[in-house]
Amino acid sequence: MRLTDEEKRMLAGEQGEALRLSLEVLTRIGEVYGAERLVSVSSVHASCMYPDFGAAVDILEKFRDLGGKFQTVTTVNPTVNPDNVNRWADLPEPPELKSASTRQMSAIRSMGVIPNWSCTPYFQGNLPRVGECVSWIESSAVIFANSVLGARTNRTTMGIDVASAIAGRAPEFGLLLDGDRAGNVLVKVEFEPQTMFDFNTIGYIIGKACSGKVPVIEGLPAWTTANHLKVMGAAAATRGGLALYHAVGITPEAPTRRKAFRGKSPEFDISIKKKDLKGALDDMNTIKKGGVQAVLVGCPHPRVNEIKELTELLDGKKVREDIKFCLFISSDVLNFSRQMGYIDVLEACGVRLFEGDCIVFHNVNKWGWKNVATNSAKYACTLPSGPYYLGVLYTDIKGCVDLATK
Repeated sequence: MRLTDEEKRMLAGEQGEALRLSLEVLTRIGEVYGAERLVSVSSVHASCMYPDFGAAVDILEKFRDLGGKFQTVTTVNPTVNPDNVNRWADLPEPPELKSASTRQMSAIRSMGVIPNWSCTPYFQGNLPRVGECVSWIESSAVIFANSVLGARTNRTTMGIDVASAIAGRAPEFGLLLDGDRAGNVLVKVEFEPQTMFDFNTIGYIIGKACSGKVPVIEGLPAWTTANHLKVMGAAAATRGGLALYHAVGITPEAPTRRKAFRGKSPEFDISIKKKDLKGALDDMNTIKKGGVQAVLVGCPHPRVNEIKELTELLDGKKVREDIKFCLFISSDVLNFSRQMGYIDVLEACGVRLFEGDCIVFHNVNKWGWKNVATNSAKYACTLPSGPYYLGVLYTDIKGCVDLATK
């Protein structure tokens, strides 16, 4: 790799051990992927996840102990919030989980992270512009940054994200390069989606059909919002490993089909009709036997309008005693929703609030869960696999509320 004089000094340890280690990590990754240089990144979305894995704690503490300080805007993904550990007697956790999570959070805070603890950092101030290079983790955040914002990031992982935040750089390969951002599959949506649930399910279909590709999507309505694209991208990223899509007339790199394909022809095309939604539901509904023990809402983290809808559906009802209704939510949306009176209603109904958290960091099997219901296609893709092995009922938000209250 071609390093600048400053980068050579960093790598030689002249600016401290944290920068030296960061440059070592970034240059080695760059060499593996054939990068010719490092480029500046305008922001990082970092990992502070899976505290029950010792290495996850060790990585952050090592960089901290070497004197690491973040040199660019850096937000952080959800983790096990220590305040949620053993908050409810019927959801027990080992005490060492709280200790490990506290250590992890302390380490990344000391390096200068913005403590948003959310998978939607673009709604909390980490908002790069079109063409800016960034280094983000978390599949739904990565695909949103690349597709909706037009920023440029690969699917970064733990350790690389921290190195990028400390050095303010990333190796230039993959989706940081123009050539790898061209669309190569045409997706025609041949009906008008109406709800968040429709966009969730469309994302699942795209992910399943276009694994590892860059789809160019035609036919989404002009009124499609960032929130619709949030859940569609999350589903596509989880089901098919996608990190970028283009939506013609909607996302910034796709004013036209030709622009999205960079003048090339698609490798293949698919059509999505309304009847295809049923096939996707059949795929994602994986309960073999037994009832549902929990309802999981908030993946990716919801916006205030989603909390309003949930509140209106639940108002005047009570969650059944044999169901755990879990809502995963970012601190900013929680605070706004509390001021608007929504949280009082939800808590009175029996909803359990997991602030800055996500179910994937908890050992749900020790809670006796076998089956869950969710309105999240991302959860529906993730939770049937290890280490959870949960049966999933995938339904819309009204279906979730009906199941939990009847």
